[in-house]
Amino acid sequence: MSVSSTVFLGTPTEKTSDGFEDTYLFDVSRVYKGDLASVTSVGTLANGNGCGTSYVLGTEQPMFVSAPYDVDAEHEGHSCGPATETGFDIQAAVESVYGAGYAPSAGGTPSVGVSADRSTVIGGGAAVALLAVLGWFGWRRRRAQ
Repeated sequence: MSVSSTVFLGTPTEKTSDGFEDTYLFDVSRVYKGDLASVTSVGTLANGNGCGTSYVLGTEQPMFVSAPYDVDAEHEGHSCGPATETGFDIQAAVESVYGAGYAPSAGGTPSVGVSADRSTVIGGGAAVALLAVLGWFGWRRRRAQ
């Protein structure tokens, strides 16, 4: 638990996937470690690749997440780590370490439904820059006449 940068109790409400990365939107009900808004995003590698995991929409659960490394989200979730035996009370263990927690601040990630990969963003930016340069040359040409 102490290696996680953020620990919270939350419910996944939405999921998007690009085939490599799954991003979940969580409604946060309690924060135990870190500073969180009432809505946050958690990314994980899809299909269990590289310690990726999955979450059941609508099911509240304790979350142990880190700063994002391989994902484009506010936090990254992993499946690699210590396993717990059946019947282990994770919530009681969290509260014994971090106390009762606190309510999250208002706000947060509005939606994970819209995303673009880096190549799309770079290509779009290059296209806009090219159009701006061509427009500038066209404007100069008209003024010179």
